[in-house]
Order: sequence, then structure tokens, then C-alpha cells
Amino acid sequence: MSIPSASTTGPRKWSRKFGKAVLWFLGICLFFEIGLRPFGYGSYVIYRPDQQLLWVPTPGGHKVTEINHEPETISPQGFRYKEVLSLEHPGVYRIFAFGDSVTMGWGVSDDSTYSAQLERLLNSQACSGTKFQVISAGVNAYPQVLTVRRLQRVLEDGFQPDAVVLAFSFNTGFDSLADLNAAEKEQFLRRVELKSIVRRSAIYNFTIEGLLRNLVYYRLRGRIMLGTWDTADSLPNPPADHYIKELEAAKRAADEHHAQLIFLLMGTKGEFQATHEYQKAMFQFAKENNIPLVNMMNVVRDQNQDAVFMDHVHPTVAGHALIAEQLAQTVRGLGAHAPACGAQNSSAVTSLTATPAASQP
Repeated sequence: MSIPSASTTGPRKWSRKFGKAVLWFLGICLFFEIGLRPFGYGSYVIYRPDQQLLWVPTPGGHKVTEINHEPETISPQGFRYKEVLSLEHPGVYRIFAFGDSVTMGWGVSDDSTYSAQLERLLNSQACSGTKFQVISAGVNAYPQVLTVRRLQRVLEDGFQPDAVVLAFSFNTGFDSLADLNAAEKEQFLRRVELKSIVRRSAIYNFTIEGLLRNLVYYRLRGRIMLGTWDTADSLPNPPADHYIKELEAAKRAADEHHAQLIFLLMGTKGEFQATHEYQKAMFQFAKENNIPLVNMMNVVRDQNQDAVFMDHVHPTVAGHALIAEQLAQTVRGLGAHAPACGAQNSSAVTSLTATPAASQP
């Protein structure tokens, strides 16, 4: 009978220790994965790849926002809206809002987005036989080019909005995504698919998108979206002409489908006048094309900034309420609004200067 030599028992002992360590590690991961789920970390909205829009929210209820873990519902049609929309909508005045995470409702509940609050405001008035629907079609991290493409798709799909709100997007560094060639797009879509897989993990959401959000997540997002470790803020923006072409495309699509276009111009916390060239371009384009524009930088000027912003850019529930109030004033002044309410169409407000919040930025 041979006795195992030290040279053979050593590796076996090491492999057993390694195997036990792996099992312990997997057990701990499973413990935390299960333990974090009741707190919402496994319930974030998932985004699927899309050839035209690059990423779109996957339908599903019982989701929560990444910040504050407020209820977030994505309808079967991919909107942050609780109802399923029919294409025909007699007796319904329908408004779609397009934008980025502000419009989607970062950190606020389904009932607290500016779209939801605008719907309640419009339905609270005496409107004979008319119901108002305001649907949020905003998507987290969308640059302006993708908000316009989403607007075009909604119109092409036959949802027939009476009005569309196009909000200013703060993700200006991602506008270059419109210029991806075929190979780059396929690579990008594969990265979106990969993220949709890891985002199902509560541990990933808790650590990367929670604890390490500022340190790691935004760099990862830049890597996924642009193939670079740079963040969007450090990337050059396409020239203003590029941005204006997107506004022209939005106006053309709205005009072709007989939908009133409204611009929503917003700033960051403490920003009371337009400083970015895209903000200035939106204001100028609205003025030249007689498009109603709500300038929220003028509105928040006299507000407690900590009360209306939860961070440098995303509104609180109170901030969303301010946006809804200003949009309600604009919608009520539109030429199509009075007939929809069964009232006589008098002095419709369709010019930029007539909109209360649309003075010079």
C-alpha cells in the first residue's frame, strides 16, 4: 500500500479549500440576492435593444425607480402609463410627453410625474364630454436625437396625439449615437442586451447602481453606450446645427400628423438662464417657428431649489407639479383645446410670447 506523497496531497488540499471558498462565496451572494429583493433592488426597469431607438423600456408592473424606489409601471406599449392605449380615441384629448429621465420620472412615483399631474389638472376642469390623457414616453438617458425618434415612432404607429411635448434632454453627450455605423450599432445593441441581463441582479443594482453609482456606474454607462470610459459630460457635443435638425424633424412629424408641438425647456438646479447652446437653439427655433415653449428656468427662479430639485437636474414631486402647472396653462391656451372642451374657441394662445413661461431665457 502506497502512501500519498506530500506533492499530491498538497494540491488536493488546496483544491478542497478553494472549492469550499467558492461555495461560501456563492452562498453569500445568494443570501444577499434574496435578501435585497424585498427592498426593490431586483425590480428596476429593464431595457431591451431596439434597432431604431437603441434601448426601450420593457413592459412590466411592480417595478420601482432606481432612486427612492417609488412604484414605476411600464405599459404593454412601452410607456410609463397605467392604461393600455387604443389607437382610436373619440372623446379623448391625448398628449404625449417625450424626453429623458426627467420626463420618465426619475425617483418619483407613477402618479407624481409631470405627465400624471398634468393629466389630473386638465381633467379637474369643467370639460364637457372630454377626457384628457397625458402619456409619458420619456426614457432614461435619452439624448434629444432619440426623443425625436421616439416621437416619430409614436406618430407613425397611429396613436394620434392631439399634442406632443418635446422636453429638452440633458444627455447632450449621447447625441453622437445617431451617427453609429451598422457594425457599431450591432456592438452597441449587444452591450444593451448584456446590461439588461445584469440589471436583473439585486446585488448589481445595490452595489453598482446604488453604493458605487457616482464612482463606477456612470463610467460603466459611458463604456456601454460609447465604448469609452469617459462620461457623457466629458464628451464633445455635436454642433448646434445637428441639434436644430432634430427639432426640425420633430416639427415636421407633428405637422404631418396634425399634432400640436410644445417645447419644454428646462435647466439644472440653480440655472436661471440658457447657457448651453442647445438650450439657446431650442428657444430660438421655437420663436422662429411660432411653437409654444414653456421655459422652466424662469419658473424655478423664485423657488427654493432644494424643494424642487432632488439632485442637480431631477425634479422632486413639487418640481414636477410646477412643470405640470405651466404646461396646463399652455395646453388650455391652444386653439384645439377650447373645441375639445365644448367651449367657444376664443383668443387661442399659440405664439411663443403669449405663453406665460416662455419669456427670454
